[in-house]
Amino acid sequence: MALIDPAEYFIKQTSSVEGTLMPPINSIDLMPQVHLDYQCRFGDFNVNPAELFHENSKLVRGSTRKIASDPNYVNSIIQTYIDTSYNPIPESVDNIDVSPILPFEIWQQQVPDYLHKLGRHDVKQYYAFDTLILSGNTLNKILPGKSILWTEQLLSEAQLEAFNHAFYGVAVEALSRSSCVLMIIGCPWRYMMMYGPRGYRKMLIDIGFVLSTLNPALEDGKAIMVDHFYDNEIDRILGFDGVERSIQVIIACADRVLEAVESASTEDE
Repeated sequence: MALIDPAEYFIKQTSSVEGTLMPPINSIDLMPQVHLDYQCRFGDFNVNPAELFHENSKLVRGSTRKIASDPNYVNSIIQTYIDTSYNPIPESVDNIDVSPILPFEIWQQQVPDYLHKLGRHDVKQYYAFDTLILSGNTLNKILPGKSILWTEQLLSEAQLEAFNHAFYGVAVEALSRSSCVLMIIGCPWRYMMMYGPRGYRKMLIDIGFVLSTLNPALEDGKAIMVDHFYDNEIDRILGFDGVERSIQVIIACADRVLEAVESASTEDE
């Protein structure tokens, strides 16, 4: 992409029907904001990461980049991954005296009942992401279609403090009143090795499909999706590289999380 002189760019800009206001050519945007990103999408200088992703994930006629078209082939890869990666072996246990295996029946007693359906149905929809539940300092992974959970790690006090510090705004109050935290860790490469950049779309669609099972709890205020967190900090605390595995969704789970958020919103105002 050709380089664009900022001064020349701003001189050419005009206000649109949506009221786009361009800053003087001598000013520098030292504090980028979301609404400014929206306004500056007009004109030639409108490069935005979200738009680049959307463009790059499109299928173009005549392209040599062909995506997987045989559903049997795709299903076989997904099934093989679930059958192998989600079967813990003794060699993967650091401390044999402390079992990382948690029976599903015991876990059910520790979390709200609306989480019990996770991983029990539509197992293949869980292929491109990991589903983690943080209860206290224990981070458990839901194994799709299995009768057990896998304890990923036990967070130290320092890690828990850093984890809580990675949230801001209304999310702080919501997290403080939650009994556990549901986290979806995206692993888009699992689809991308078959679909290229379009695989990222498929991962997001599957996440939405799985989370739809929580709609009643979200509507009743027993759970709330948290937006105000720093992705890189969460990834670093939990040991994710931020690319191959990265946080996508965080849901605070409790009986009356919505009331906590409304209270926090009022204080912010």
